Amino acid sequence: MRGPARAAVTRRWHAGSVPEPEPSGPYLEAMQRAFQFARELGRGCGPVEFLVGIAGGSGPAAAALQPDGGRSVRAAAAAADGASDGVGYLHMQAQEAAMSLAAGLGQPPEPEHLLIALLDQATPGVAQTLSRAGLEPATVRRAALAGLGAPADLPSLVMPALAPAGSMDRPPLAVGSLDARAWAVLRWRQDHLPLDRLRRDRDREALCHLERDAAWRLASQLGLDDDQRYSVVRQHSDRVQQLVTEAHPDLPRPGPPGGRRAGAVAGRLRRRPRRFLTFTVGWGVWFGNRWVGLRDRWFRLRTVRYYRGVPQP
Repeated sequence: MRGPARAAVTRRWHAGSVPEPEPSGPYLEAMQRAFQFARELGRGCGPVEFLVGIAGGSGPAAAALQPDGGRSVRAAAAAADGASDGVGYLHMQAQEAAMSLAAGLGQPPEPEHLLIALLDQATPGVAQTLSRAGLEPATVRRAALAGLGAPADLPSLVMPALAPAGSMDRPPLAVGSLDARAWAVLRWRQDHLPLDRLRRDRDREALCHLERDAAWRLASQLGLDDDQRYSVVRQHSDRVQQLVTEAHPDLPRPGPPGGRRAGAVAGRLRRRPRRFLTFTVGWGVWFGNRWVGLRDRWFRLRTVRYYRGVPQP
């Protein structure tokens, strides 16, 4: 594949015009080995663990990572203790790039596509692991490309956008990097929280819901980008939780979305025999959410005086 053909392939995967095929076979097996390796070490699964999953298989990608039977990459990855904790957003970016590359080449996803994506993503952990294993990234990349029948000088992949900061397991932006207008308003709210009105765990849940919603509205009002939006909400929610815990250490932390009452109602209805009225299955969630909404509104009415004089951005 040379000249115009290579350029056409490059345009296709960068433009994202080709439907991405579903992963299967060796690709899924490599992923499974990666997650198993992460579980064995008790850490999150990220790009470094994906290298181990690829090296443990067969084919051109595994051969490129197996100068001594695959032990070097595994040992090098294990030595980086905890290096991949909380980096799920990075391996999702690499997988998306691999799917796009496979679609652009008109091939089903293979470990070689994933290996190229990991090399082009170039996270510090991957670079360090390859270096410890005595592997040269450029050499490994050429071997993976050859296994796909692609030219050795194929341009580096353009990585898809990361998940917004503050979402998934990607850390939020530091407070000092947040939009100053938004954080000034939220700091005022933090200083005026109705902490003395918290009596029960549902009061805490209501306050946390209302403050999270206020942060979302403020971010939308200011037109913040996704990194700022998610980070503002995450940092404010964490600060509210901290202040509530300091003031009322006896109150349990909020449960899953919808509150404990919503979960309890839904659980009771799910445990009932369904018989003929299967359309009632979602009633528990609906009634639970309605109850939570009414509870939050009632708590807002009880505490509205605390927020008089809230500044505008």
